[in-house]
Amino acid sequence: MIIDFHAHLDRDPITKEYKVDELLKDMEDNHIDKRVISTFYGSSISAANDKIVELVKQYPDRLIGCAVINPKLDDAVEEAKRVAEIPQIRMIEFNSLEHGYRPEKFAYNIDPILKICDEHNLIVKVFTGQGFYTMPEQWVFYSHRFPNVTFVIEHLGGSDYSYGTVDLCKEEENSNLMLETSYETEVPSLRRAFRELPDDLFLYGSNYPSNFTKLSILKYNSLDLSDELKEKMFSENAKKLLSI
Repeated sequence: MIIDFHAHLDRDPITKEYKVDELLKDMEDNHIDKRVISTFYGSSISAANDKIVELVKQYPDRLIGCAVINPKLDDAVEEAKRVAEIPQIRMIEFNSLEHGYRPEKFAYNIDPILKICDEHNLIVKVFTGQGFYTMPEQWVFYSHRFPNVTFVIEHLGGSDYSYGTVDLCKEEENSNLMLETSYETEVPSLRRAFRELPDDLFLYGSNYPSNFTKLSILKYNSLDLSDELKEKMFSENAKKLLSI
C-alpha cells in the first residue's frame, strides 16, 4: 500500500477547471492507494478548500482532505474554525512561500489556528526549504507551544535546510515533528536522514503535480533502505497518524 501524504489539485488557468482526472490517473499509474490533497486555486481560500471537501466526498476511499490556511488574511481564524468542523478535512497546510509571509510575524493568527487544530486533532503541514520565509525553525517556534499537535515538515526541510532539519528532529522537545519526503533529491542528505532518524518519522509524499510521482518513488530504490523502513514510510506511519 502507498499513501501519498503531499499532493495538490491542479487547475487549468484558462478554463478554471480542476484537473481531477489527471490526478486520479496519476494515482492509478503509480499505484497510489490514497492521496492527501489540497489546492491553492479558487476564487478564495474557502472556495478552494470547499473543492477539496467535494472531491473527498466523491472519492472517500482514495482521497484525504487537507485545507490551506493563509494567516495573512483577516478571516484566517474563521476559516480554520469552519474547516475543522468538516469531517473530510484531516489536516491543514501552511505555505509561507506561496503566500509570502514570515511565520514568526503572524502569531496573532497562527496561535489561535493551532489551538483549533489541537482541539480538533488536525495535523499541521508546513512548507519548508526555499529561503528565509521557509525555515523549519520558524515552525518549531510554534510546535513547542503546541506539543500535542503533529507538525509535518514538508520536503524533509528542503534543499536549504535538510541537514539542520535532521538535527532538529533529534531533539527530545521536537518529538511532535514528522518529515514528508517529496522534493529532496540530494543523496547524501537522504542517506543521513534515514541513517540517523527513527523510521517512525517519515511520510512518503510526491508533491504532485510539481514533481513526477514515479521519480518520487524510484529515488528510494538506490538507497538500500530496509523493507521495514519503506513499509513505514510509504504507508504504516500515515495509517497510524490518520487512524485508518
